[in-house]
Amino acid sequence: MTDTSAPQTITPPPLADLPDRLCTWCKVAMTKRLVAGGQFIHYTCPKCVFQHTTKRVPKTD
Repeated sequence: MTDTSAPQTITPPPLADLPDRLCTWCKVAMTKRLVAGGQFIHYTCPKCVFQHTTKRVPKTD
């Protein structure tokens, strides 16, 4: 049986290390923030408020 008491979280990097994304519609840089315990990157366009969320994957070196 696996231990499900502690949720797995990915160590949050500085926001500068997260990939940038351009708005699909306005082509301006979107703001970014980590959500769900660092598992997802949430992007928001400052101009048209378009939103996009991407699942983070751990880096394998």
